Amino acid sequence: MLPCILLQLLEEKDYRSVIEIPGEIKDCYPSIFKLVDKGGNVKVRVYVVRAYNKEGEVIKEFRTMFSLTIIKKFNYYLDFTNIHLMEGIPIGCCMEILLINFVLEFEKGSYEIPIFPNEFRRSISYYAPEKAKNIVRTELNALRRIGEDLEVIGLLYRVGLHDIAGDITEALKRFYMSDFEGSIKFFRKVIEGLRNTLQSGNVVIVNDRRTEFLRQYMSKAYQLISNFGEHAGTHGFMPEAILSKEIALSATRYLITYLFKPSTS
Repeated sequence: MLPCILLQLLEEKDYRSVIEIPGEIKDCYPSIFKLVDKGGNVKVRVYVVRAYNKEGEVIKEFRTMFSLTIIKKFNYYLDFTNIHLMEGIPIGCCMEILLINFVLEFEKGSYEIPIFPNEFRRSISYYAPEKAKNIVRTELNALRRIGEDLEVIGLLYRVGLHDIAGDITEALKRFYMSDFEGSIKFFRKVIEGLRNTLQSGNVVIVNDRRTEFLRQYMSKAYQLISNFGEHAGTHGFMPEAILSKEIALSATRYLITYLFKPSTS
């Protein structure tokens, strides 16, 4: 599962600071943008990587997730106003962003849809500084791996595991902000949620025997990750956080493979 990377200029439209959404995305997801036209609350979960000045020099490293509202001002844009004001990023700078999921918000909750699953697309503005373009090109593989991690969030929403999706969102957010101990706590919650899903009796992965083996695996993984915390008299650093992430993500992807039921309509 892979994301879409943008390298686009920060613009001003009707007193809002915005990034234009490429027409390719609008054309591939017309129903999403029709919701925007009708006044629906549609956001995009993004991973903001860096901001560049007009010379292509990095002026801010973000490496943080945000949910940005889609607004329409003739074209469609991501509303960056809050980030612009909080961080002081000037209009005309270039933003490097991973688009991960659409977030559709309703009265009873939210629903996430992956953007370009199984693909890795790029939209690099002609006006982006050449130096910034070169930085992005050299780091495409690393950005691809980050996108693979983050897109799991939308897939969890699609199979109805909303609480686990919330926990993995917080875990990955903390991980990429280098809050390793904080991320471990939430990866442990992810494993706990998967274990509880398996032992609920409502889910069978291939057969009862495999389901039980998976439940036992989740229980052992939960015990191991619990040992990485202060309450166990130890500390969790980067190696423990990486292991916790890999266990949580691999287990999540495996279960999603069997829980996801494509629409036949």
